[in-house]
Amino acid sequence: MKPHPAYSLLEVLMATTILAVGLLAIFGLTRSAHDRSLDASDLAAVELAVQTTLNELLAGQSPIKPIPPHPIDGVRNWKLEVKLYNSPRSELASLFINAQKFSPQDDSPVGISFQLVRWVPKARCLVQNSGFGNQEAGFVSEFDDPFQ
Repeated sequence: MKPHPAYSLLEVLMATTILAVGLLAIFGLTRSAHDRSLDASDLAAVELAVQTTLNELLAGQSPIKPIPPHPIDGVRNWKLEVKLYNSPRSELASLFINAQKFSPQDDSPVGISFQLVRWVPKARCLVQNSGFGNQEAGFVSEFDDPFQ
């Protein structure tokens, strides 16, 4: 009878170790890819929410007025707010729509945000003309750049 070639126990253990390390790396990459996919999905939903809010305001479906930060439906840890700023031109206001990601632990901003800014006629804003330029009416009191 002819002897059959076989693997030693050491070769089997080394092959199993290499396979296990490779599988762990693949599972780690899969988890990372899944997390990135969720983040991309959230960012796409946030961009859509900001654009929809802007379109509703410009189309007249919602009054143009300051809106305090509030959670965005269907998106984890993001808040949307609307601010109005005075502009250098007396007949215009800057409509500033901002979505900001917040930490779920302490509700502090994380640093990721999405913003849109448009100039709109002050006559379309739901604030009395006498209120432009003061904090109570929802406008920033100076001509500061909202991005600073």
